[in-house]
Amino acid sequence: MVIEGKALIWGIAIFLGLYVVHVILLPALIGERAATGDYQGLLYGLNQLLGLATCLVSGSVAARKAGHHGFAHGGIVGAVSTVLTALMAMLWAIVTGAKFFGLETLPFWLMINGFLCAFAGLVATNMVEDENAV
Repeated sequence: MVIEGKALIWGIAIFLGLYVVHVILLPALIGERAATGDYQGLLYGLNQLLGLATCLVSGSVAARKAGHHGFAHGGIVGAVSTVLTALMAMLWAIVTGAKFFGLETLPFWLMINGFLCAFAGLVATNMVEDENAV
């Protein structure tokens, strides 16, 4: 199995970009008052949906760039990106004094994000194979 480095870089860059937009932009748009008010459940759902989209888009892009082994490419993108975002969050907490969630949930997110990215990669690779078969 050959892992395409450029495909992984594309996927990781997209994951990190979408993650930053998701984590920084969403709170800036909704404000503190809305996050604790009547729309808290809706905002939680939107937050989860953006996280899902981050995984699916980045895994799909990595697999499409590679053109093969989409499950592996997506899974690697999900795992590496999750570790990088945890490191980013830890550095942010150190620099700004913000609350850090801790690393106890990292194995859970590694599994979830890795699987979601791998699934998206598998679907994307199958779509490419179907297009080539026609």
